[in-house]
Amino acid sequence: MTISGAETVYQEASESIKQLWAQFPSTLRVGFAKFPEPEIDVSRNKAVQAALNSGARWLWFIDSDILPPPDAFAKLVAADKPIIGGLYVRRHNPPFNEMLKLTPQGLRPINDGEYQTGSIVECDSVATGCLLIRTEVFEKFKPFQVTIDGQPCPPEWFLWTANRRNPGYSEDFQFCIRARESGIPVFCHTGVKCGHMGPVKFYPSGNGQLKIAFPGEAAPQ
Repeated sequence: MTISGAETVYQEASESIKQLWAQFPSTLRVGFAKFPEPEIDVSRNKAVQAALNSGARWLWFIDSDILPPPDAFAKLVAADKPIIGGLYVRRHNPPFNEMLKLTPQGLRPINDGEYQTGSIVECDSVATGCLLIRTEVFEKFKPFQVTIDGQPCPPEWFLWTANRRNPGYSEDFQFCIRARESGIPVFCHTGVKCGHMGPVKFYPSGNGQLKIAFPGEAAPQ
């Protein structure tokens, strides 16, 4: 279980992590780590390597601005998928569901009305803020191999390619696309609705209406 991408964790995110922790079965061995890095793909690759080195069965990313529900882990594990994420919306304008389909024009969100709320949806990409991955996935497809001054860098399963190649994507979408190209399916559990912290908290609704709550307010129903 990793907290990725920032040195500061929102107070409400910290509280949600405590609630998650309380839900873990006592028989489950859980390693908890923070990977604050200025580059999010560096953070994620460090987490992958740590999970592989420890012999972990799963790697669960929770970003520092994500508010997962207390039963998120139980639902994601029960789905028994190699790569599966919770559903949340982009916190910038325009907000949209961060589960996507790859089209000839590029990635587009799977919008409300195109899926049944609570269902598990196969997609081409899902954001990594609440993403559960079986570690065997990292053995099944080839990571990026980057070199600097002719010297190879550590393997990079996550690589930010936006503005570096055409087409280019953020590190999470690029990871999912490469996994799909290697025959590994990607899913989003729409019953794991997460908040996304920004000036306000953004929540998916499933009915085409964006739900928000201000910091300190409970999640909208």
